[in-house]
Amino acid sequence: MSFAAIRPALIFLHRWIALILLPIFLVIIVTGAVLSFRPIVNSAQQGPRPGGGVDVAAVTALLGKLEAAGPFGGVSLVDGGRTLSVMSQDPQIGGRWDLASGDHSPAPAGGVDIFRTAEGLHKSLLLSLNIVVEVASFLMLAIMIAGPFLTWLRFRNSLIGWHTAIGWLLLPITLTSPVTAVMLTLSIGTPARPEMPRVKRPVAITQALATAGRELDLTRLAGARRFRGGTVILQLAPDATGSNGGNYVVTDTAVTPLVGGPGLVKQIHEGTWGGVWSGLLNFGISLALLALTVTGTVSWVRRWRRNRARPMAAGADILVAHASQTGTAARLAAVACEGLVAGGEKATLAPLGALKPEDIARFRLVLLVAATTGEGEMPDGVRAFARRLKPESLAGARLAVLALGDRSYAHFCGGGHRLRDALVAAGATEAVALHEADRDPSAAFVGWIDAVRAELGLKCEVAGLAPLSPPLPLRIAARERLDGAATVGAATDDARAASRETWRILLEGTQDLSFRPGDLVRLAAGPDERPRSYSVGSSSVVDPRSIELTVRLHEWSDADGTRRFGRVSGFLVREAAAGAVVEARLDPHPGFNPPADAAQPIVMIGAGSGIAPFPGFIAERRASGRAGPAWLIFGNRHRDTDFLWRSFIEAALADGSLTRLDTAFSRDADDGRRVQDRLMENAALAFEWLVERKAIVYICGRRAMAGAVQEAIAAILTREGGLKGEAARDEVARWISEGRIRVDTFD
Repeated sequence: MSFAAIRPALIFLHRWIALILLPIFLVIIVTGAVLSFRPIVNSAQQGPRPGGGVDVAAVTALLGKLEAAGPFGGVSLVDGGRTLSVMSQDPQIGGRWDLASGDHSPAPAGGVDIFRTAEGLHKSLLLSLNIVVEVASFLMLAIMIAGPFLTWLRFRNSLIGWHTAIGWLLLPITLTSPVTAVMLTLSIGTPARPEMPRVKRPVAITQALATAGRELDLTRLAGARRFRGGTVILQLAPDATGSNGGNYVVTDTAVTPLVGGPGLVKQIHEGTWGGVWSGLLNFGISLALLALTVTGTVSWVRRWRRNRARPMAAGADILVAHASQTGTAARLAAVACEGLVAGGEKATLAPLGALKPEDIARFRLVLLVAATTGEGEMPDGVRAFARRLKPESLAGARLAVLALGDRSYAHFCGGGHRLRDALVAAGATEAVALHEADRDPSAAFVGWIDAVRAELGLKCEVAGLAPLSPPLPLRIAARERLDGAATVGAATDDARAASRETWRILLEGTQDLSFRPGDLVRLAAGPDERPRSYSVGSSSVVDPRSIELTVRLHEWSDADGTRRFGRVSGFLVREAAAGAVVEARLDPHPGFNPPADAAQPIVMIGAGSGIAPFPGFIAERRASGRAGPAWLIFGNRHRDTDFLWRSFIEAALADGSLTRLDTAFSRDADDGRRVQDRLMENAALAFEWLVERKAIVYICGRRAMAGAVQEAIAAILTREGGLKGEAARDEVARWISEGRIRVDTFD
């Protein structure tokens, strides 16, 4: 059996083992991070002992006093042997005792021994579930070893890209934790345990010191605690030669050395082999494991949310489905569906992974936009669907597929081809031959739509992705910082850290242009480089030669701490000189233009740089002289630093071209809301605008935000309109298909 045949099963196991055991993995990793500080703390507490070593007589006298007062678990010598640290639940006994003065510093009331608690969680979840932790260690090792075999190292600045990079590049280091855990479980590389001496009655620590004093140099005493079978274990620090240290089991009559020590495997696992440095290394390993766990989980959650089922419009006979990995296929499918509906066809949109084979059989035609992931694989969300397919389960279904891919990968458009083959094997027939798109899918998408029109006689008015426009020279006429980090206080580090650097970029053409707010400008940093699309935030009705963009500088730090910038945003903000001429393409985006009738009520909802098209909406309505009601809900992180276009928006509110403004600043202590929260807080007013005024809703920003806003609208229809949950979501879906709700999102 080839690796390609078993790879899907490995991916399934890799993902679901990690998800099912996520709580246990998090406990193991977080407690491991805590325990990595134990050798650091121990090293800090230890130090050069006084010239005569530990004062054995003082230690013995103090212990005798404590034993008479009540029970305690053990003691350790800290502060260079000058202080006795006592472990006890009794605040009169536990804490620190100065050997010279006898002064007592009690442990804090209700205090917890964080290392002992963390160790209990790490080894047994504090529930004597050692076997569960041991099995989890084996499975963690298995999924870590399998990870690099499931995808090649191709760095992308995304969660899953970072997940892959961390897994590949740090594998030799991160493996040490689960490997040594498994070795300890199997007693591999650990010294044999000597036979423990027995006693008839438990031995007091003072009695053990008296017994050991005949054979050992107790001036090097580091600690003592009660041990198995009523014995006492003493820990001695090494002498000047670095030897004669270790642990000794003491009875009332004998001293037995624990030969072999903890062993190298245990020292590596616990980070005790090199003191502070080994502890710090273990902490770094824990952080890397935590990063792998979080990035993997969040990426899966994002894919799951993106591929959740959407209600299908009743009476539709054309299904526009998508098998999306990063969101591109979903966006293209939405544009195709909007175009079909605009042309008069009865079409509905749904993620393929959320459907059952019998759902597809009732449509006369299926248009499918399919992405590719990894090395020619189907997207995660449709693999379960493909497994459910059986011969003839799609008999009679007709199919037209657009496959998205990148020729720099070995299996170009492999995911789309595999999915098409699976559908055909289940009985579907191709009504239009499969079309392929390389990287920028715009041209291929239009070609595919043209083929659907010509070969199937469908009416499809594509909204949002017209054929690529000819290159257009535009001059960078001005740059203006929109976020407040440059002006708050003295642009402190705190202010800069709180702000996401965002700029107004003014581009000027050499001739009059025709464009509307919400259209797209596609810019590349250099010839043959991948372009980036930006929403136009101005209108040719106001100035036919000036195009305004809102550009957030995409920045991050790579593994060595070097600050990096997004290729196009970095070019526009950092590299291109003022007055430089850039080559651009200006594409209409009628699906996200403001209404032709400026009196039509609108609700604009944007978060972060999702505000980009809305200054143009407001400016165009102001220029019309008959602006209707306009409500803006804007959200970002901090009011002081992230209120983009603030002066423009407040001026529009003052002159009436903007009717209402609500803001949500999620990281301000006096706010903490998001745009969907603000919408729900004004549910009655929102219902009036949406249902009674029939306002058109524009949502611009990240996909997760847009989904949350749509859920909020459905909740408002339930609360204020009396619709049941499913009916409310159906209504939202209908509004989207009708253009009453318009969405422009990015990942």
